[in-house]
This record gives sequence, C-alpha cells and structure tokens, in this order.
Amino acid sequence: MRGLVALVFALVAARETSRDELVVRVSRPAPVVPAVVEPWTFAVLSDLHLPNDHAETVHETVAALVKLHVRFVVVTGDHTNGTDAFRGRPRDWATWWPAVRAALQPLRDAGIAVLPIAGNHDTYWPWQRQAYAEAFADLEAWAAPLVVNSHGEGVAGAPFSYSVEIDGVHLALAHVVAQHLDREVAAWLEQDLAAAQAAKRRIVFGHVPMVSVIREPKPRFAARLGAILERGAVSHYIAGHEHIVWDERFGSIEQISVGCSSGFYQYEPSAESKLHAHCVGHGAMRCAMPDGGGEFVIARGRKNRRVQHDKNSFTLFTVDGDDLRVRPMTIIDGEPRPFYLNQR
Repeated sequence: MRGLVALVFALVAARETSRDELVVRVSRPAPVVPAVVEPWTFAVLSDLHLPNDHAETVHETVAALVKLHVRFVVVTGDHTNGTDAFRGRPRDWATWWPAVRAALQPLRDAGIAVLPIAGNHDTYWPWQRQAYAEAFADLEAWAAPLVVNSHGEGVAGAPFSYSVEIDGVHLALAHVVAQHLDREVAAWLEQDLAAAQAAKRRIVFGHVPMVSVIREPKPRFAARLGAILERGAVSHYIAGHEHIVWDERFGSIEQISVGCSSGFYQYEPSAESKLHAHCVGHGAMRCAMPDGGGEFVIARGRKNRRVQHDKNSFTLFTVDGDDLRVRPMTIIDGEPRPFYLNQR
C-alpha cells in the first residue's frame, strides 16, 4: 500500500512539474490590438457646367475643399454645358475641357484625388464622349494615390465606369446619364459589387438619380438599378443632375442628390417630393428633408419655379468607423457653410 501511495504522489509531482515546465516553455502571443482608423472626409461635386458665367463659384468651392483637406473629391458629371442640340461641334467646344481641368487642378496640386464620371451634358454625341475620354485619359494620375479598378470597355470601362477602394470602403462610379441603364454598365456594376462583398461599406455614384426628385420617376429604371444596388448590399447611391439637394431613403438604399456646384440653373421639387419633405407655406415654403430632417426653404426663383434657398452646393461625407455622416454645404462669401438652415 505504501508503495502505491508513493507512486501516486510521484505521478502527481511529475504532472505538476511538467505543467510548470509547459508554462515556462510556451510563449503566449501578444494580444492583437485593432488599428485605429481616424475619421476621414470626402466631397462630391456635380454639374459644374463649365465654362459659364458662374465659374467663380466653382473656383471658390475647390479652394474651400483644399482648405478642408478632404481626402478625395468625386465629380458626378455635367462638367461641361454641351446639349443634344449640338449635332456638330460648336466653335468654342475646344475650351470646355481645358476649363474643367484648370478648375479642378488645385485639388490635384494639393494631393487630393479627383474621381470623375460623365453626365448627360458631357455625352450626348459621339464626339462629346470622345472628348470626355480624352480629357480623363490620365485618370490614374487624377485618382492617385487611389488605385483605379477598371475591367470593362466603352462606357462600362474607365473613365466612364470604374471603382476604387479605400480603408475597406468600396466606391463604384457608374455611367448612368439618363433614366435608362445601359446593359453593359449594368453587367459591369453587378460584377464589380459582387467582387466587393468583403468591403465594410459599398457606395455607388451615378449622374442621374435612381428616383427623380423633380419629375415623375421611371419605375422600370428605378427598379432595375435598385435591384442591382440591393443585391450588392449598397448603402448609398449618390447623384447630381437635378441641381437640387435631396436626401431620401428608397427601400434599403439612401439616395443623396448633391445639388449643383456652379449654381447654374435650379429646379423645383416635384409635388410628391414636396409632400415627402412636409413643405408648408404659400410664399416661401419651409421644408424638412425626408431623411434626416435638415431644414430648407423653397421660394420663387428663375422661371417662377420654387427653388431651394441656396443655388450652389456640394456635399461632404465623413467616414467614421461604421458610420457615414452626410453634410450638404454651400459657399457664402467665399466660405463653406452648412446648407441646412437649422445647422447654421
């Protein structure tokens, strides 16, 4: 019996010794501390319509963005003021794109990436599409240090449609210039978003809104584009074209219209849009943005339309972890100011 007891104690002692040795020999890895990503901001401009008599507004906006140190700037089309009436090239067409590039050059000089897409006024005729493609043939230089991903051809390829990724946020810039979705662009967008499912957020930019704010929407177009965005788990669709600041949710998609950066024309919200914004009053109507509640006024303007209180606008977006903050802005006396009246 004593021999058995001695053997048990010996085994226990040996096990304790082995455990102590194991603790000494095994080095535990240091805990992994997630990298802290500081909030960063980008801006979206639209509808520069250069050259025009309001070019100074564009220059002031660009100068403000340089001072704000935004990380990059997206321009959602209508850089120029071409129309579908130009069957041939007008005399001054050669001045259009040099004026656009010169207006945006201070951003590039400041190391701020510029990501353009075309608008309807840039692409009515083949010569206009060619001029746009030539103007941004050096897209990779404008986008640097961001890396341009382009895997399509024609309007489904750069500089018409492409994507970039920054800190886990995927940005798809699609050639959407009418309430009609080009078949090749639709296929490109499906493929691009499918390949970006690992991104923590997906944002799509087009020139024309998915759902019109100023006129009767086209349900087939909205349904087709909306289905692609939903399948791609897109959080925001950002557009210009209608020269109006708007923010409204359609299904799972937050649609943001960034307004007109040149203040060159303004349009009245449709009766349905005004209803969604709870506009009240008979002269100047006071409204609240359908999603977010930002306050604005629409009053009589050009051609007796009821237009928003500030003509020139751009939008700032701040990425802060999983949050995306949206701040419509205007330029007053050369300085950036919040567009919404209850934020001033």
